[in-house]
Amino acid sequence: MTGIIPVLMIVVMSAGPVAGARDLVLISGAGRSDARAVEALGAVVNAASDQGLVAEADADQQARLKKLGFVVRVVTPDITDRYAKNALSEATDGRYLTYEEFRDTMITIAQNNPAICKLETLGRSYNNNLLLALKFSDNPQIHENEPAVHFEGNIHGDEKIGWAVAFEMVKYLCQNYGTDTLVTRLINTREIWLHPMYNPDGYISGDRTNGNSVDLNRNWGWMWGNEAQPGASPFSEPENRALLSHIWRHPFAIFVSFHAGTEFISYPWSYSPDTAPEKPLLNFLSQRYSVPNGYEYGQGYQGMYPINGSTKDFDYGQGMMGWSIEVNMQKTPPASEIAPTFERNRTAMLEFFHRAGQGIQGVVTDASTARPVHCQVWVGPANWPSYNDTCLGDFHRFCLPGTYTVTFRAPAYLDTTITDVVVPNSGDSSVTVSVQMRPDDAAPLFAYRLVYSYYVNEMSNHTYPVRALGARDNAAYQLDNGKYICLDMDKPVRNGDGNDLTVYRSSGSGTATVQGANSWQGPWTSIGTANSAQTSFDLGSVGLDSVRYVRLTASGTFNLDAVEGVSFTGIAASRTPLTGRPELTLGRNPSRGTVRFSLSRPPAPGTRLAILDAAGRLIRSLPAPGCVVIFDARALPAGVYFVRLEPSGAPPMQFTIAR
Repeated sequence: MTGIIPVLMIVVMSAGPVAGARDLVLISGAGRSDARAVEALGAVVNAASDQGLVAEADADQQARLKKLGFVVRVVTPDITDRYAKNALSEATDGRYLTYEEFRDTMITIAQNNPAICKLETLGRSYNNNLLLALKFSDNPQIHENEPAVHFEGNIHGDEKIGWAVAFEMVKYLCQNYGTDTLVTRLINTREIWLHPMYNPDGYISGDRTNGNSVDLNRNWGWMWGNEAQPGASPFSEPENRALLSHIWRHPFAIFVSFHAGTEFISYPWSYSPDTAPEKPLLNFLSQRYSVPNGYEYGQGYQGMYPINGSTKDFDYGQGMMGWSIEVNMQKTPPASEIAPTFERNRTAMLEFFHRAGQGIQGVVTDASTARPVHCQVWVGPANWPSYNDTCLGDFHRFCLPGTYTVTFRAPAYLDTTITDVVVPNSGDSSVTVSVQMRPDDAAPLFAYRLVYSYYVNEMSNHTYPVRALGARDNAAYQLDNGKYICLDMDKPVRNGDGNDLTVYRSSGSGTATVQGANSWQGPWTSIGTANSAQTSFDLGSVGLDSVRYVRLTASGTFNLDAVEGVSFTGIAASRTPLTGRPELTLGRNPSRGTVRFSLSRPPAPGTRLAILDAAGRLIRSLPAPGCVVIFDARALPAGVYFVRLEPSGAPPMQFTIAR
């Protein structure tokens, strides 16, 4: 058993300054739709029920609620003082550490367990406290092609039990690696990130918000705004900017944020009553988490109450399975409840670590250079995107057993689509699909990833920001009047001869001001106004050499189809010119399902693969846009077949379909 620092020590803790004294109250006559109005008064909503809203409110806030016609009943007087005392309590098997103790303990744990964990400082809080996370892996110093998961706690500083659940898992993994077969297998095959104290400023002060009085779970970039204490702008807070960079470096299969104040497993969406595009996946995983603990689960908007700018909505918008999990009716229960609350969640947490490896995985590389290609991974039929890793090119997309179509899309590359991808209902229920993408100088740069968007009317605007991604396809995101969106082009669009950037509007007559920058935080330069179906801009005319980030703000309703860059210089110099005939090789021969055809070099435009039967008759003609073509041969009878490149003149190659 690897060593971990003892964490049960007798010390005198100071509660520190706490927020204004609040009572826990039941607001009768208030429903989920009233939650924003209640929080606008300064109260904090914990949960919604058939009886009304459960909230924390001081005397002045209660009086104002009563003036609005609500019936307010005190359930627990001075809940603020109770939580402060609970934070000082001790139990034989655990207690709440001070920030300093937590910091020092995380350092010691990493030092004592270097074979399985690595400590990373993700950034610093508004008050300059460390944001610490431990990465668990059998090779923690190396970034590996493994599914990654991220569990965090205490984004709301007064919800200390969320910190405790995540921190107890840190201890549990260290104590059981090498002796528990499940823990050992998970650490050996996953990258597990545990970030217990998301909001150290709030943890220290006993306040919900960070040191800048911002609710960090209202400050994320998916439909930001229309909330109490959302911050000055999306990702205005250093804690959230640090986590955004962390996500971009490590696209996670599963992302969980632990909360408290009720008991509920909350999945996207929280900003809208619309059903998430992959609700069956979210329902399945939520049910799996619920089995060991009995927590109810459902969509955040209906099961909890409407909010904008939450972590889980942004996570899901970036292609991760995301949750807010409320683990205890009390935000900071007595220390005696730490161990039971962790035990209630432990099996479910391990289940999520395991499920991160289920679905579709693979590596995406450049067909010419074999280097990783940073790309979108669109999985149909839901047609929802996720992203691969920037360093290794690997992706890990959770899917249930079934048949899918997967499209790989990257700026300045031709799309690669693989059909009939079967996730089996056996073993780890995963399938590997690795592809080589073909670069194309004629293919444009395009809006690759959402950075943030201003909220829309959730009852009338049913479009998603991801519909503005990719090349123009007439699938648009509706920017409402006065609302904005910030998009990452992934690579700089450079100033060249003529126009460099084009904005496409799918329909309507609205306009949008267009700004550009090479940092998503600005400074922003005005590029012009998009006022037609296709509006092009010359970056040089406004003094810009390049832009990577584009921000659009609508006047009227603007249906944003796409943003494309018309110049590109990033890949061509590294390409090997195509000379001679591409060599063709076969995979899975004889085949019982799909056949993989591989070309040693990118084929010339218009190249196709002709599938012939034994008599020489053409059976299929397949486009070959890249170095890998996957052919579903299950519809063909068993027998001998041939494949040849057209046009080529080379003799056909024989292969066999077996049954």
